[in-house]
Amino acid sequence: MKKIVYISGGIGGAKLAKGFYGVDDIELSIVINTGDDENIHGIKLSPDIDSVMYSLAGIEGEFGWGQKEDTFNVSNFYKKYKTQLFSIGDKDLALKLFRNQMFNDGKTLTEVTKFFTDFYNLNCALLPMTNDKVQTTLTTVDNEILSFQDYFVEKKADPKLKKIDYVGSDSANITSEVSSVLKKADQIIIGPSNPFLSIGPILSINKIRKLIVSHNNVVVISPFINNKALKGPSDKNFRDFGFQPNIEGLKVFYQDIANQFIVHENENEEENVFSKNILFSEESVAVNLAKEIVQNV
Repeated sequence: MKKIVYISGGIGGAKLAKGFYGVDDIELSIVINTGDDENIHGIKLSPDIDSVMYSLAGIEGEFGWGQKEDTFNVSNFYKKYKTQLFSIGDKDLALKLFRNQMFNDGKTLTEVTKFFTDFYNLNCALLPMTNDKVQTTLTTVDNEILSFQDYFVEKKADPKLKKIDYVGSDSANITSEVSSVLKKADQIIIGPSNPFLSIGPILSINKIRKLIVSHNNVVVISPFINNKALKGPSDKNFRDFGFQPNIEGLKVFYQDIANQFIVHENENEEENVFSKNILFSEESVAVNLAKEIVQNV
């Protein structure tokens, strides 16, 4: 059985995670970004882990985050005390409160995630990139320092950036679970996630980066179609730091990492670049792409 490791972050990453989850006869492990994790409302949020988990369980919200058919009673009352755009659904909050309790009981993020993976009967491994705190911090051209949620939600990813730091990555440890699946992987796939905000934190952990760099079958899925992001500000972030939001920019960003690239259909193919449908309008599109990658790329 082919061992597949999928590197995921953000909503785009969660959509293709669902595709690989729909492929039979593979052993799937998903290594997930935790650079977005923050303490809000007095509890720890792991938005990328939850997006993947909810997606695979079939309970994701309409926009790819949170749980479907949720209510926002607690969040709406909270906003009476503090004005903010950020909202957490009541069902989603219940999970996060229970996660917080498990942390208080001494469990690690990997152990907590395994509990919920089992709770939702998911037939794969969901692995946080680390149990240690790594926080994506963004500095604007106006020298304003923002947390990820402030930048992405409150500021709507509008400010131009001049610097991104992955605070804590230098001292973050790689878990035995992540180390094991990367070493044993037949294929590593980096999802169509924001390279700077979703994949960057994972690659900032040196031991993870070394294991991926040393692998001989690493496939990167482009997050761009016609020089625009599939979702989110990845094209804007690329331009902020002098990269082209296309295959040329991806080759520079992922130099020494990727062996092959997947771009959108009708884009120019070249050596190690394959043109496929990466617009996941339906789940079947994601599943078909995942099957092609596993079988042919």
